[in-house]
Amino acid sequence: MATVYELSCDCGATRLIARGKPSRSTFCHCESCRRLYGVEVLSASAWPNESVKRTVSDEATLIGHRLAGRRMWRYHCSHCGRLMHGRNRSGEIVIPNERFREAAGGLLPGAVTPAEHLFYNQRVLDIADDLPKHAGDTGDACPQTHEG
Repeated sequence: MATVYELSCDCGATRLIARGKPSRSTFCHCESCRRLYGVEVLSASAWPNESVKRTVSDEATLIGHRLAGRRMWRYHCSHCGRLMHGRNRSGEIVIPNERFREAAGGLLPGAVTPAEHLFYNQRVLDIADDLPKHAGDTGDACPQTHEG
């Protein structure tokens, strides 16, 4: 039986139901994610479209923002302003892991715990952990620290 995650915004007007497992859960250090989400590193999981159902109540809408020059979007609740999810260049739904943490009472479920770092060569801060660090999103090896 597939795991079901029920996620919502702060006011409850916007909900996501994610079923099964994400296609990947990562720490992304790319400049595009930093700009789109306003973070130094994005902790998120990517889900196939058919695994996530979005529902929005009558008093709210999901407002989308596109990153200029990229096929990347983020969506937030029009009522409370909470970021709900994004969409990556592959068209998958990207759910920030904070949504899962809040739904699980402060603990991040194992299936969405990041397993790797992507675009680590674009990082703005070093992270000392044992996870694989890739220069891109294809598994290329990346130096562990900044040069120079």
